[in-house]
Amino acid sequence: MIKLILVTSLWIVSIGMCEAKSHFSLGLNRTLKDVQDSNGKVEEKPFSPYLGWGYHFNLFDSGFGFSPQVGYIHTTDVANDSFGKQTTHSYFFNWDFLYIPSFSNQTAFRFGIGNFIKRISGKGGTVEIPNGNSTATARRPGKTVTSYSSTFNLGADYNFNTQLPSLGITDLGLRFELFTFRPLSQEYRNYAFNLGVLMYY
Repeated sequence: MIKLILVTSLWIVSIGMCEAKSHFSLGLNRTLKDVQDSNGKVEEKPFSPYLGWGYHFNLFDSGFGFSPQVGYIHTTDVANDSFGKQTTHSYFFNWDFLYIPSFSNQTAFRFGIGNFIKRISGKGGTVEIPNGNSTATARRPGKTVTSYSSTFNLGADYNFNTQLPSLGITDLGLRFELFTFRPLSQEYRNYAFNLGVLMYY
């Protein structure tokens, strides 16, 4: 609750006192930790399309900024059994700060925290998965299951200083952002990243 109050207060102050630029981000998301299929073979997580929208606030005419964004990730995982597909919908809310170095006003380094909401739906059932020298039974959800995660975020933006007035775009750029899930847990820590195109308007 304290975190939400602090972030909301900063957002209100930023809107009232700073110049704001809104932007869309469109690209790919990928989870870095691979998983095993039902035969024990390591599978790579697929790339998933994502769409994000947010604001960039320059804080008090300094080299720092505040850049909150909300986004959606769509992933369809093919199940390794007869129960068909599991559909995964993820939503993220990032509360990032920016630092624009004096040597390049086209580059901005990002750092902050995020919240991910993942909703998994399928037809249900069970699947046998490897567990050492034997197997274990894992249940697939027969309804929509929601989970919540927090992340530590690091990344960078690069803007090309390119305008497309006919489309209402004031600048184009690229964004890379790395998300660390459970950063304090050596066993359960995982990573994901977004790589996308930025469109300011």
